[in-house]
Amino acid sequence: MSDRRRFETATDAYVSGQALPVPSWLVAIIIAVSLGTAMYHLLGGLFGTAEAFRHRTAHITLFLVLGFLFFPLGRSDWQEKLRWTTVIDFALISAAVGVFIYRMQDVDALASRSSFPNQGDVISGAILVLLVLEAVRRTVGLSLVVLPAMFMFHALYSDHFPSIFLAAPTRFSSLIGYLTVDLDGMLGVPIAVSSSFIVIFMMYGAVLVRSGAGTFFTDLAFAATGWMSGGAAKAAALASGLYGTLSGSTTANVVTTGSFTIPLMKSSGFNPRFAASVEAMASNGGQIVPPVMGAAAFIIPMYIPGASYRDVVLAAAIPAVLYYISILAMIHFQAKRAGLTGVARKDLPSAWITLRKGWPILIAFGAIIGFLLSGFTPMIAGATALVLTVVVTMFRAETRLTPQDLCAALEVGIRATIPIVMACAAAGIIIGSMDLSGLAGRVSGAVTLLADGKLALALVITAIVCVILGMGMTTTIVYITLAALVAPSITEMGAPVMAANLFIFYFGCLSGVTPPVALTTYAAAGIAGSNPWSTGIEAVKVGIASFLIPFMFIYTPSLLLDGAWYRIAIDSVTAAIGIICLAAAVQGYFRRLLGPWERKALGATALLFIVPTWETMLAAGAVLILLWFSGRSDQEERAGA
Repeated sequence: MSDRRRFETATDAYVSGQALPVPSWLVAIIIAVSLGTAMYHLLGGLFGTAEAFRHRTAHITLFLVLGFLFFPLGRSDWQEKLRWTTVIDFALISAAVGVFIYRMQDVDALASRSSFPNQGDVISGAILVLLVLEAVRRTVGLSLVVLPAMFMFHALYSDHFPSIFLAAPTRFSSLIGYLTVDLDGMLGVPIAVSSSFIVIFMMYGAVLVRSGAGTFFTDLAFAATGWMSGGAAKAAALASGLYGTLSGSTTANVVTTGSFTIPLMKSSGFNPRFAASVEAMASNGGQIVPPVMGAAAFIIPMYIPGASYRDVVLAAAIPAVLYYISILAMIHFQAKRAGLTGVARKDLPSAWITLRKGWPILIAFGAIIGFLLSGFTPMIAGATALVLTVVVTMFRAETRLTPQDLCAALEVGIRATIPIVMACAAAGIIIGSMDLSGLAGRVSGAVTLLADGKLALALVITAIVCVILGMGMTTTIVYITLAALVAPSITEMGAPVMAANLFIFYFGCLSGVTPPVALTTYAAAGIAGSNPWSTGIEAVKVGIASFLIPFMFIYTPSLLLDGAWYRIAIDSVTAAIGIICLAAAVQGYFRRLLGPWERKALGATALLFIVPTWETMLAAGAVLILLWFSGRSDQEERAGA
């Protein structure tokens, strides 16, 4: 068994007392910096943070140090034997600390020179940008280094570009000053959100998972749906969705829950490709499930004037339910088509026993929802919920956290936040460079011109761009980039502001399961032992309704809780029926195996339900009744035989 499997965290390794290939002093440094970072942000959430520039600069510096510790040069992680490259790592750490000290000496003077920085400001700022790009390369990947570098290059040499990209160039010193000092550059909205909300919610999720939330949600999902037809897959979908709200990473979600759920689905009769597809789509959906919704959900309110995180959570609730209804319907009709049954009730976990053992987790999970809906800021809500989680989990032996468990959980949360913070810093570079070059406004105008003022065409273009940009990129980067570039043009054509931003967010999420680069799907395929490409195609088939949901709430704002209650209820029910009909048409089963014309009729019925008017609902209802009574069901056929 490898060191990575033996020790989940540096804390586990340090407490175990077992020999490691690296010296104990390095493990101690990793623990100290991780816990120090955790306490800095937790105390900031409870009692308030320093002034914005100081707090955000400290936030980036801490995570730069952590990035170079947890993602060392030339080694896969800190548990491998030390190499000479460790000298480079500590040189980079020293540079990050040095830049921080320089910038904290006289913050007011530094801010006053942001437009005309002196030589020291430029050198320290350039070093900071290079450190961030190197940390991004290590934690996220080279593709996310190229993108901000391209935008910086464009800002510097925009007078050499054609058409809409032509603009007045920016001096290097001005670019560095704007990116590293101004609160609209690297220290802008993305870092503001990561330093205030994301890091706290990641720690909250890690503490909840360490207390047994993963097992609790899995047992609860199996108790609720395991007995149904295709119950193993339905339970896997629900468990992955619940776990995904906490993990913050779809790929990590697949690896964590999929290692258990995919073999279970295969053993219950589902083919490996379908099992991997269900896990990929369900894990991916964790990003859109309130209240956490992945890192980008905390950023969305910053781009919607007058909106709060609570508004985003409430607006996303019905689309999230529709997303999982579509997956469960696909599973149900596939199981019926293949004649698969559920697990015997006696072999399933008891819902009552599961709730009795895990009620502290349920309270802790519900606390964050209660705090957010009560009007608390996400920062205060997350910090308070984290403390409450530690307290309530003490009441049951099954959920109780030892000091070692708590330290390890905080370390896991901080470690999982490193790539997100680095991605947010890269996003800040992109936004700052676009601000200086004025590129965002010109691209938005180009989209309007290309779509010829037609909203439907603009939405299709945006969806395609989201998927292309999301090839290997994080949802956060996709959303931030397109929220600045494309969202204004969509809203100008008539789309509600909330719907336009959630549209971009949803397709940014879906890019992770869409071929040709579908990292989430490929991770699931690796566990299932299926072909990655065919699994990617199957995942799109399983989640086909999820690609329609964003278009649905653009044209039906009631799905985002915008409108009268009866309109919200009617549109939600008809949308759910339409999604179920679409799943039946795709799988070719509706009470019985369907013929080609029946599948086409059912697919057309689904679209009529999805675009609800009284005329379309009456027509769809008539077709549905006709299909229901046009032949005998499988059960009736067997009874008649």
